[in-house]
Amino acid sequence: MRLLIEKKREALRAGLLSMADQVANGLHRSLEALRNQDSALCRAIIADDAVINRERRALEQQALVVPASHQPAGRDLRLIGATLEMITELERIADHAADVARILLRAPALPLPVEPAKRIGIMGDIALAMFTQVMAVYAENGSADRARAAVARESEVDALEETAVRDVIAWLCDQQASSCLLGMQLLRIAHHYERVADRAINIAERLVYIETGETPELN
Repeated sequence: MRLLIEKKREALRAGLLSMADQVANGLHRSLEALRNQDSALCRAIIADDAVINRERRALEQQALVVPASHQPAGRDLRLIGATLEMITELERIADHAADVARILLRAPALPLPVEPAKRIGIMGDIALAMFTQVMAVYAENGSADRARAAVARESEVDALEETAVRDVIAWLCDQQASSCLLGMQLLRIAHHYERVADRAINIAERLVYIETGETPELN
């Protein structure tokens, strides 16, 4: 029985890591679409988000099978609960990438303002790095300290978002009314990448909880 439970748990773990790879790829492509204003890539990201949504539902079913097989306690119980929450966070991060793609598709056919777009791209790079690093901690059964360190750059993301907002406002002051929508959509993109960083922190908090039983506030 114990061997069967271990196999189910490892299958769930492998599925979660596979989903994380898909999510990271979606985030990476959203940044590429932002930098190149690539409509075809935007449509591909949105299509792939539907696949990730289905993967979430399948993984949730897998996660619920494990406690049905035995009566988990202690770390095992924390692992199951945290895994369900992590599955949700992964799906929502994928949603942020897809939402960036949708915003870009609706944006006016004008060049993005250079400096704000550059800062927002850097925001996205950091958020993506935070996410991939915290998932590497999960993949390697890393420590709570490693999970905390993986998301230590949140303040950089917040500072970049604040600067990007000021940049967009300054840019808008010099533009015609037709450019106002473009500026507002760029701010929405910045917010999506800031939320990706927040969700990476949520995952790190779940990893700390699995190891220690404590629920920290890492942001």
